[in-house]
Amino acid sequence: MRMCVFGALCFIILGTSNLSGNASLDYILKYKDIAIEEMHQSGIPASIKMAQALLESGAGKSTLAREANNHFGIKCGGQWTGGTFYREDDDYHKGKLIESCFRKFKNAEESFSAHSDFLVNQKRYAFLFEFNSKDYHSWAHGLRKAGYATDKAYPQKLINLIEKYKLYELDDGYSGEIIASVESNNQNQKSKSRSSSKKKNKDSFSIRGSKKSKSKRSSRRKKSSSKRKTSSSQHYHIVEDNESLRDIAKAYKLNENALRIRNRLPKDAEVLAGEKVYLRKKISLLRRPEFIRVAEGNSIASTDYIF
Repeated sequence: MRMCVFGALCFIILGTSNLSGNASLDYILKYKDIAIEEMHQSGIPASIKMAQALLESGAGKSTLAREANNHFGIKCGGQWTGGTFYREDDDYHKGKLIESCFRKFKNAEESFSAHSDFLVNQKRYAFLFEFNSKDYHSWAHGLRKAGYATDKAYPQKLINLIEKYKLYELDDGYSGEIIASVESNNQNQKSKSRSSSKKKNKDSFSIRGSKKSKSKRSSRRKKSSSKRKTSSSQHYHIVEDNESLRDIAKAYKLNENALRIRNRLPKDAEVLAGEKVYLRKKISLLRRPEFIRVAEGNSIASTDYIF
């Protein structure tokens, strides 16, 4: 199984002047909370997830997004047993282009969750979780290095989207600037609509005054929005007696594999009571909690884990 990267779609989004700011902002507002929730569960920056979703789905307007709720172009793979959607992409048989099998989801939430599982559960992406959760530049370049995309410009396209729409705010669980951008954009649209019905010789001064007042209002909104910024979630958990890492992951609604990677724990390791398990930040091997090796029943026993 691998991800599909829509080269033509990427070009439409970032390489032309037809990009609809309204459509992209509406898409961000619609799915930002899902991206933030997935970030807390998997450790994948919400800015990266949202930028990839925008890029792969064309702000939700691609055929896959509309007809299969597939916002990341995830192909079926050998173990997929859910719904399917077929369309031509980049698969060939005996030199002839054939239809590729893509996963079909019930809703967008399933697609966002599947994207998290894809990155968390494949070893080639494990090194990404070494990066700071706010270092979207490293994540963007790392995705291409790991083979997520073949397009050399893919990292920069993600970075451009993140900076254009201030998606880095999502990494703090916050979106005040994004909402302010939507409000500002809506006001500009209304202003243009009103001004188009007036005579040009009476508009020049009033338009300049309107822009100044909008700028002041926008500035006030940004300042007040920054005051509403919420505090970060709990950063660590102290292990209790007879408490497993799976119990901790479930309690905080986190992905167990992501929690292991974050704390540099082998697959067959269980943390000891009293140890500190980090829930949000990445730690070094020197700081990982004390643990014991466990190989019971059907559990996965392994002495190696890519950190």
